[in-house]
Amino acid sequence: MRPKAYSYIRMSTEIQLRGDSLRRQTEAAEKYAKAHNLDLQTNFKLEDIGVSAFKGRNVREGQLGRFLNAVQAGEIEKGSYLVVESLDRISRSQPQTAASLFLQILEAGVNIITLVDNKVYEANNCAFVDIIMSVVIMSRAHDESHTKSVRVGAAWENKRKGLAHKKLTRVCPAWLTLNDDRTEFTITEDRAQLIQTIFTQADAGKGAYQIAHAFNATGVKPFSDSDGWHESYMAKILKNRSVIGEFQPHRFVDGKRVPWGDPISGYYPAIVTEAQFDRVQKGRKVRGARGAGRKGTRLVNLFAGVAKCGYCDGPMSIEDKGEGPKGGVYIRCTNSKRFHRCDASSWRLRYFEKSFLRYVSELDLSVVLGRPDEGRELIEAGILAKTSALEKLELQREKAFDLLADADSAGDFVKRRLVSLSDEITQIGKDIVQLRSELANHATQADPSLPTLENKIDDIDWDNAKAYDDRTKIANWIKLNVRELLLYPDDLSGPPPRTKVRDYTYSPDKHFSVLFDDGNFRTLSFSADDLLTYKVSITADDDGWTLTNALGDVQRHLDS
Repeated sequence: MRPKAYSYIRMSTEIQLRGDSLRRQTEAAEKYAKAHNLDLQTNFKLEDIGVSAFKGRNVREGQLGRFLNAVQAGEIEKGSYLVVESLDRISRSQPQTAASLFLQILEAGVNIITLVDNKVYEANNCAFVDIIMSVVIMSRAHDESHTKSVRVGAAWENKRKGLAHKKLTRVCPAWLTLNDDRTEFTITEDRAQLIQTIFTQADAGKGAYQIAHAFNATGVKPFSDSDGWHESYMAKILKNRSVIGEFQPHRFVDGKRVPWGDPISGYYPAIVTEAQFDRVQKGRKVRGARGAGRKGTRLVNLFAGVAKCGYCDGPMSIEDKGEGPKGGVYIRCTNSKRFHRCDASSWRLRYFEKSFLRYVSELDLSVVLGRPDEGRELIEAGILAKTSALEKLELQREKAFDLLADADSAGDFVKRRLVSLSDEITQIGKDIVQLRSELANHATQADPSLPTLENKIDDIDWDNAKAYDDRTKIANWIKLNVRELLLYPDDLSGPPPRTKVRDYTYSPDKHFSVLFDDGNFRTLSFSADDLLTYKVSITADDDGWTLTNALGDVQRHLDS
């Protein structure tokens, strides 16, 4: 029986794969096996393409490691041959590591053949001088790799230092082109306008799927020769900080592309404002956390992912009962409709939407649906930036507390840092309160193109398919500003099964409670014979709560 031989081919880059290296190594192995009567195994491929041997990744993660495991498991017969172009294909690690690997293969009973010099390193009869030569060869390969790594790093560092005069690389976003002298980028206007449209729609609450679907439906051509706009590509654009001019250099470490150094601001020309970019990121994050999925392409549920049954905490969904006197569209507890685990009835959606839009004045339709207000956007951007900074500081404070709990690392420095962080957090909290006050007092100029509130509410009715964009904007506002919306669709004489917000939000009538992200809330109750005029409205802020009845009588209660 002929001895079995296994050809191991390793190439550092895909460029070599597109060239002649793969063919050369494959043909050389076949030629040697035929000349020496070896049974070359073609069903056990050992190819590490684009896998580095400099730090041993081909052993940890690659096919060479798979081969060694097969040898140790007895799946590879002793006396078999491992055929390589040269020893540096096996390892370019430090000499001691490379020598250990070389000897490990031989000690497992596998012979090594190097095609570059037709040298055979026999498992049971390897001369001392051959072992020394193998160490010298792999040591030289390691030195060459190390020198190359240093030179490439130095070259990139020099390029990075010269950014003011020449860009690092010609590779750039699809809406830009690099000038011939490589000193600046030129914006491709039609593509940049598309990017701005994408961010404007995302800012209004549309997701990657919706935007891609709309582009494909209207025949907008993609940047590449693909078959259309894809949700995944749209999502990448929405996360790409190059739209605000930022560039993050990368380099390959152990075959993996990793960030290299800090991001470079102003590297590209910005085509989207940083404030809008941050709003889009926050919106996508909040909608994802609160269960926003793909919206339909015709009608939008304003309360998806937010509305819950006040009795059982189940999600509320839309139920269409069709035409007829008992027909219509309702919002109903899923546990009641599908699983019969709740006795809650439903609320006619048209009435619920209208009462919500009419009386939840925190939702200002003139702002949400009106023309952009630069002053308001500036304040909102400030709140967003402060909130983000607050989250980071609170995380740092938690880590400082962990250090303080460790007796070995507790010291004056950690304590001083805790005091400093607490002061910064307090100040930013005050800044946010101030900005929110400015936002509440900000006078938005009326948009003459908008109809009256009542007409606008009629225009965005569920049955009006033309209101898709407006409904998307409203749903986005609700998703970003409402922490919880509890519906109690039944008239109850006894106490509620639970009270979620505060005890005094409960009403025995049909009612709903809105808890906002700032901690305030509003509860509205209705009688069964008039679902469009509230009986009682309760609002709460940091100081207390206010009760208003349908006659306009107001009672103010301050928290003690």
